Amino acid sequence: MNGAALLAHQLRVVHLVAAQNLEGMSAEDALLQPPGGGNCANWILGHLVNVHNDLARVLGVEPVWEDPRLARAGAEPITNPDEAIDWEALVARFAAGEARIAGALAALTEEELAAVIPTPAFGDTPRGIFLATVLFHQAYHAGQLATARRLAGHPGAIRIPGTE
Repeated sequence: MNGAALLAHQLRVVHLVAAQNLEGMSAEDALLQPPGGGNCANWILGHLVNVHNDLARVLGVEPVWEDPRLARAGAEPITNPDEAIDWEALVARFAAGEARIAGALAALTEEELAAVIPTPAFGDTPRGIFLATVLFHQAYHAGQLATARRLAGHPGAIRIPGTE
């Protein structure tokens, strides 16, 4: 297995975790704020979509969803329905972007992964290292959706096979 296949697999796992954590969550559930700080599921998923848009651009494929409402999932929290991003559209667009981005990741050559690219946060970095870092970031936020899910009163979604 090569590096590109591993990156594509990592993206698929991010989507699997996110999808399981989002299952059954309503737009109202997605606005619940965690006590002690943090962001609601609406912000988290909007942030994931924003970063997927950046990932798509780096890979030369169509972004997941370019919508000015996604700017709300920047540094400021989403705290009320007036600030919320359309939940159903957000969930659908995030899911729809998986195959396109995973395909682009899987198609990268070892030379393309090794090529040094300029990045805003890390300076000149090998493309593969940058992509692995971005996918770690995505996994981190996909995991945060588990906390949002529990906050909304839903049972945990990720379980050891064979357990309830």
